[in-house]
Amino acid sequence: MKNSLLIAVFLIIGINALPQRYFELGVFGGASYYTGDLNPNAYFPIENTHLALGLAGRYNFNSRWAMRFNLTHGNISGNDGNSTDPFQQNRNLSFYSSINEASAVMEFNFLYFDPYNPMSYFKGPDKFTPFIYGGLSIFNFNPKARIGENEYELRAFTTELEEYSRTSIAIPFGGGFKFRLSDRLILTAEWGMRKTFTDYLDDVSGMYPDSPQQLSETGADLSDRSVKQQGKDGSNWGTQRGNSQTTDWFSFAGITLTYNIHKNPNQCHFNQWKSR
Repeated sequence: MKNSLLIAVFLIIGINALPQRYFELGVFGGASYYTGDLNPNAYFPIENTHLALGLAGRYNFNSRWAMRFNLTHGNISGNDGNSTDPFQQNRNLSFYSSINEASAVMEFNFLYFDPYNPMSYFKGPDKFTPFIYGGLSIFNFNPKARIGENEYELRAFTTELEEYSRTSIAIPFGGGFKFRLSDRLILTAEWGMRKTFTDYLDDVSGMYPDSPQQLSETGADLSDRSVKQQGKDGSNWGTQRGNSQTTDWFSFAGITLTYNIHKNPNQCHFNQWKSR
């Protein structure tokens, strides 16, 4: 949380150094989910879609291009028990994790979308546009699981004898729609994917260790939670546990409400009564 606050302070300072004409601040609310070894195909799975919240800042260069900064917190989870795949049902793994992300993306508006409502009576206000975006983000995660009433941080038990960082980078991209609610309020609806460069959001990637003796007793219990042992030697040790050929993804979708913190430069601010 401390790192997120420091990032937010530096972003605000940096943005305030820009020519202050079209800058918006706002809040995000929506949903988060993940796709990976424990959820290879489903989008917005009912059992594993969670609340996501965040802060947003947008600097509009012109009516087509904008840069947006986000600090977003969400949760992800997966459970083999929700799958219809026999391999997953037998593997019987599950996890959950928080996701904290700081991102910077470029937005492109398909329609003319001046951040301010045009004041000319001869020009209709552009109140709507579809848009797309792409950029870069850094995030942290911490997969956990429960056995009985006990919660365990999976990374600490090296369930596949692999050590991985809980901080990684991703490429966020997506699209949505912008709506002008007033001269200074903008509502954005969007869905965005995150292509990560880690396969361990769910602590599952490759093979079971060759032997349970390579792990602690708890580590072995967390690594192999199978319903039945199916290897050639009567156990799962040394067999396939996940798909190491693909990396994990996560997604945020929701609504952002932003407020333009600068007055409309096209609007006359002369007050005839004030001069008297």
